[in-house]
Amino acid sequence: MKKIIFADFMEYDDPSNKLGNYHYAKLFSQNGYKVLWISCPWNILMYIKNKEVYLKRKDLSKPNIHELDENIYGFAPHSWKLYGDHLFCKNANIVLNFEKYITPNIKKSLSKIGFAKVDILWISNPKQYWLSNVVQYKKMIARLPDDYCKIGGFPESINIIEKELLNKSDEVFAISKNLIDKKSNIREDIKYLPNGVELDNFIRSKYNKPKLFNKNNFRCIYVGAIGHWFDAELIKYCSNKLKDIDFYLIGPINKDLSTLKNIKNVYILGKKDYKEIPNYIYYSDAALIPFEVNELTNSISPIKLYEYMSLGINVVSTDLKEVKYINSPAYVADSYEKFVNYIKQAIKNKDKDRQRNIRFSKENTWNKRFEKIKELI
Repeated sequence: MKKIIFADFMEYDDPSNKLGNYHYAKLFSQNGYKVLWISCPWNILMYIKNKEVYLKRKDLSKPNIHELDENIYGFAPHSWKLYGDHLFCKNANIVLNFEKYITPNIKKSLSKIGFAKVDILWISNPKQYWLSNVVQYKKMIARLPDDYCKIGGFPESINIIEKELLNKSDEVFAISKNLIDKKSNIREDIKYLPNGVELDNFIRSKYNKPKLFNKNNFRCIYVGAIGHWFDAELIKYCSNKLKDIDFYLIGPINKDLSTLKNIKNVYILGKKDYKEIPNYIYYSDAALIPFEVNELTNSISPIKLYEYMSLGINVVSTDLKEVKYINSPAYVADSYEKFVNYIKQAIKNKDKDRQRNIRFSKENTWNKRFEKIKELI
């Protein structure tokens, strides 16, 4: 079998976040590849930030075969030095030469688990650039899932690392047209590869109604990470104007939502398992993408747009460039007032628009994206 290494931000087996590289890793594993999923370098400082991730990476750091899924394996290198937006950790040279700080010897570890030589080195996290120094690969691919310098948590030196990554890669994919435009000064041949949907997880013969959905009110749902880009004030405004509608927020929370916690028709549910999420969407009346509009969000390709629509549900989004660029059937609002009005329209047209939305999602699956990748590699 051929071999590929994925170097990402997330853990492969995170139960709630299944982002692009998870789906591509699965597809490569089903198409003749053994996959090694390499987590970010870690040390004891990770324990302070996230105990769960620390314990997972500690377990994966032993140079043994750690099977995560069929034909998919995991490894997490231990490093006595880390890179990030903290004192003494901001220098780009840490990432450009990370292998110097990793123990035990990373080349020996990769050799022991059979991934010192691979067909493809796939990097979506610029902090993993150093792998290109130690892995023997036939082709290196960079995938840009975000505008790193705007997402937060990175020092300014991430721009130096990103430039090195893009210039060194054989192919570069970006998830949005705006991201391609922004990086064209570094490289002019970046390929457009937006996000998609895993229909097998969302289209089912039967859905189980969540116990929380026990009221007769209309329901609006948001599924996804809740970070600094999430417009909590917009949700507050909508919940006040639409008191006969309940708003449900699902996803990991990394933002202060205290402004929403005493609102009777807003329910903050936190993380839910990826397999459970279709049940919540199916029994909702409209779905939301309530993001602030800025440099970061104008460069995203919202996975949730495709996931929502796979169940036929209408989507109301803020005025994001990519949502407009792909000419999606979403209701796109450029003001709080329009957002409220579009929620009303989305619910009213729920049945009429269902098949249109499903057709749109079927044209935007991860499988279709993978076919394009195969053509290019």
